[in-house]
Amino acid sequence: MSVKGALKKCALAGGLVAASTFGVWAWATGVRRRPTARDVRRILVIRLDLMGDVVFSLPAIELLAEQYPEATVDVLVLPYTAPLLRGVAHVRRIHTLDVNQFRRPSGWRRAAELIACIRSLRAQRYDLAIGLSGLMGGVFAALSGARWRAGYAAETLPGCYNLRVPGRRYREAKHEVMYCVDLVRAIAGGPARDVAPRLSPATPERPPASPYMVLVPGANNGRAKRWPPAYWAALADALATTSEGEIVLAGSESEGSLAREIATLARCAIVNRAGQTSVDELVSLLAGARVVVAGDTGPLHVAAALGRPVVGIFGPTDPVNTGPLGSASTVVRLGLTCSPCYDLRSPADCKLPDRSTRCMWGLDPSTVEQAVRNALATAPSAAHG
Repeated sequence: MSVKGALKKCALAGGLVAASTFGVWAWATGVRRRPTARDVRRILVIRLDLMGDVVFSLPAIELLAEQYPEATVDVLVLPYTAPLLRGVAHVRRIHTLDVNQFRRPSGWRRAAELIACIRSLRAQRYDLAIGLSGLMGGVFAALSGARWRAGYAAETLPGCYNLRVPGRRYREAKHEVMYCVDLVRAIAGGPARDVAPRLSPATPERPPASPYMVLVPGANNGRAKRWPPAYWAALADALATTSEGEIVLAGSESEGSLAREIATLARCAIVNRAGQTSVDELVSLLAGARVVVAGDTGPLHVAAALGRPVVGIFGPTDPVNTGPLGSASTVVRLGLTCSPCYDLRSPADCKLPDRSTRCMWGLDPSTVEQAVRNALATAPSAAHG
């Protein structure tokens, strides 16, 4: 093992030991009865995950606001996902921290940011902290100093939660939205409800000057989640032949080379916006689209929450857990016996000996094209999205 690797493991182990020790102390000194509406005036929701995960948390945030009508709701999220929550009526304050930087020894040079964040959280004197992001959800619930700290017991370090809900995600076939909602219901009560996330742009979008469709070819955390670039190019060409609107590529800066490859392979004209939009601009772009086509990635779920017609291309991940929700959402997948195979503990790379990612390469562009045309046939006006 390299010196760098050893330092990284030591830093991680030290952090986990410190957090676990603090969690045990917090558990030993905390209360364990469930809070009443009178007890709760300040709530912290912790969601230190990706863009789609933040979208999946919106119904749980709404339920918290309903069950504790006299309370304010704050959130702790990654800096890049914060713009998604600016237009959410129930959210008062947005705390941000890039926890991923502390996975590297060099990241601890910015420990002052971590300390400042913890101080900011503790200064709010939260009554209730809800952890919705696995290990880090529990750690920051404990660090927040909240009187009640709630989350799934098997997802974090011992002692971090004093209101422990049995189990963890994905032990049963249930959507991520419902895992979040059910956690809140276990603590705060509340009836069954419509669980489709709803999102509005921070600033109202203008009606598009001309119709367009958005293709999002990238996907985080594993190459096997990505449909082949040649297939995206073929889909763009097929859609462009019937003048359904301009073809726009979207995605993050790190997906710029992928988007450029698709634009080069396609015969039709493509507007490449990948890596050229802020999160606010991306939301506005998606809100104005006639249809959004994407893999299992954040923009797919943002578009669905905006009420746009979406077509999700799925392979190793399970749409039962992370599929787009809403009446205008369609999922296209082959449904091979080996999929879904993604288990959250490692990147979504094909586990077969030949690494062929058959669930994606076997999904013909014509199948996706038909799903897109079906979505276009019933699509509401983008100006009303």
